This record gives sequence, structure tokens and C-alpha cells, in this order.
Amino acid sequence: MSPSMMKLPNLAGFEGLIDLDRRGVDIRPTLLRVLTDQYLHRRIHTPDEERQYTELTLRLLDETDVPARAAVATRLAAHANAPRAIILRLARDVLTVADPVLRSSPQLAQADLDAIARERGPTYAAIIAERTSPQPAPQSASRPAAPPAAARPSQAQRPTPRQAPLVSASRTDGCTQVSAAVEANMPDVTPDRQPEMTPDMRPEREAKELCGLFFAADSLERRLILISLEYLPTAAPILPMVMQQADIWRLESSALQHKTEAVLRELERALGISRRTALRIVEDDSGEPIVAAAKAMELPPDVLQRILLFMNPRVGQSVDRVYELAGLYADITVDAARRLIGIWRDADPPDQRMAKHAALWQDAVEQARTALSDITRRVPTPRSEVPAAHPGDRAFGTDRR
Repeated sequence: MSPSMMKLPNLAGFEGLIDLDRRGVDIRPTLLRVLTDQYLHRRIHTPDEERQYTELTLRLLDETDVPARAAVATRLAAHANAPRAIILRLARDVLTVADPVLRSSPQLAQADLDAIARERGPTYAAIIAERTSPQPAPQSASRPAAPPAAARPSQAQRPTPRQAPLVSASRTDGCTQVSAAVEANMPDVTPDRQPEMTPDMRPEREAKELCGLFFAADSLERRLILISLEYLPTAAPILPMVMQQADIWRLESSALQHKTEAVLRELERALGISRRTALRIVEDDSGEPIVAAAKAMELPPDVLQRILLFMNPRVGQSVDRVYELAGLYADITVDAARRLIGIWRDADPPDQRMAKHAALWQDAVEQARTALSDITRRVPTPRSEVPAAHPGDRAFGTDRR
């Protein structure tokens, strides 16, 4: 059954999800993750909610791939009130899906485990045996003696983190200011001796350092960096192109269909970044880089939400995380996002010749595909076979036409 024909509960914030099904996008794996995530938000459900979730999930489990089913099994395995029918279905699935359920689900009674072991064979039986076998009692480890008071550092001796304003007013370079903000709460570390840098080399080095700090930071630190970038005195860089509706549609369609190469090309062309940077944006498991890229391109918020759900399963598997990233998108400004894009450009400049060649080649490929598609749609009009006239037939009066 098509997802658009299912009676779905209200998915707040994702009203456009079902519309994608009508556009030919396979939303079933994402829909399965979204339904499961919203179901787990509450510990107690009404009978109607549980019946509805069970019905929809059983249908989707029959129509989704192994990674999507395995993700659901992992989420439901330890849930005390997971629907029993779904747990029994997952426990009899392929081993990748069934493993966490067989090991952890409290919904499986001993009779269920015995039946699954008989039906599915020795591999499943071995996992069930590990679950039911008694675990050895943990050995009590003796606690190490506390060091003498003289050996413990006093309060005055303990190092304290450095305190600094979010954006340093004493430095004028944008990269340096934000780098100082991020490093403010880091412990003092004596760096190795570096070779002398010429004035022309320092901005590139600072951009690389800040780029590395951003991708190594956690979600909170990344948010602070993006907010700090709003207050820099430097002008925000200009993007190579203004995103038109067709450009937005092409980027979104590529992300929804998991066409990573096409997404990379669109990001390179729209943001003027290198392929390596585009790949870091797409493969980032936290999601802030694609939010910054979307803000810099001024994508509509609903388009960003769908891209987050489909492009990287590790980001889209949690509805809460998608909501958090949507909130970040609303909190940061276009100028802040574009300043971060400028830092990424300076840290890893794109190869202009390669980018131009790739754009021209992609345009040629798209034109060829369009032409072939038009040719395919043309259905030739059938006509009766008429034998070709011999060149001499008309001259000798034998032409019967």
C-alpha cells in the first residue's frame, strides 16, 4: 500500500512528507523512523494509538529495507511497552534485525523464545541461549587507596579554565576572533614550535584552524560559533549564485533520492566550496554543517527539514534532532552562515578549473538526458508495411500506388 493511502497520525512539522510520495520519492524508511520516534516520545499510549502504530509499522516493515528495519529494532528492543506484535515480527526477521530484540526485549516470553529457536535455527538459538544463561557475578574490585593529602593539589594549585569574551574586541581579523572564542574554555597547552608564517599565509592557516575547530566541536560549541559569527565586523562573502526555484528543487530532489554525487555538485556550485568540503557537510553525523549551508543558500525551512530526514539517516533517524536543527536554522542569520562558508572556502579553496569543467559537463549530461527522455516519450504511430517500389516500376507502368 502506498504511504499516501495510509491513515496516518498527525506528524507535526512534517505535513509535506506524504506529498513527497506523490512525487515518486520512497518515503517508507523515513516514515517508519518518524513514526517510531514519535511513538517512543510517550511511555503510555491509548489503545487506539497503539493499534494505529502497530498497524502502520507492520505494513512498513514488509516494505522497507534491512537498515531501516534494524534501526527500528534497535529503538524498540529495550522498550518495556513496545507492541508485542511488532516485537514478534522483528524477532523472526533476518539476524541483523532480530539480534537486538532477541537479546534485550522484555516482551518476549520463554515460550516465544523457544518457538523462535525452533523456527529460525541454531544461530538464533545461540543468541537466545546467551540471553537466558546466567551471567557470572561481577568480581568486587578493591578500591585504590586515596592519595595522601600532601599529594593532592590544593584548590589554589588546580588549573582553572581561561575566561574570555565570546568575541575578542582586541583582534580585528574575523577568523582570529572566533577562534579565540572557541579556545576560551580549552585548557592551556604548550604548542609545538611552528615555522615562521608570512603575513600572506596567516589568514589561510587561521581559516584551517577554525574549520578544524568547527568540525571537531560538539553541537553546543558549533551553535556558539555560528552565533558568534554574526557579530564579526567583516562583511559576509557573496555566494557564486542566487538560488532559484529550479535550483532548490534540483538539490532537494537529489537529497530525497539519495543521489550523493548530485548533492555534492549542487553544493559546490551554489556555495563555491571544494568537493572535499561538500563531502564533509553531507557526511557530518551531527547536522550543523548542512544547516549552515542551507541558511547561506536561504533554503525554505520545510525543504531543509526534508533534506535532514532523507540525506543522512544518522541525522534523520531522530525527530527530536531534526527539530533541534530546525531551531538552529531559525536562530542563526544568513550573514553568519555565509561567513562560515567563507572560512571553509579559505581553508580549502576549490579548484576553479575542475569546478567549471564539472558544471559544463553536468549541464551537457542533463541536456542529453532531457533529449533522450523526450525521444522516449514519443510513441511512433503504427502504419501498415508498404513494400518499397522498385526504381524502375514507375517507368514501366508497374507502379500500383
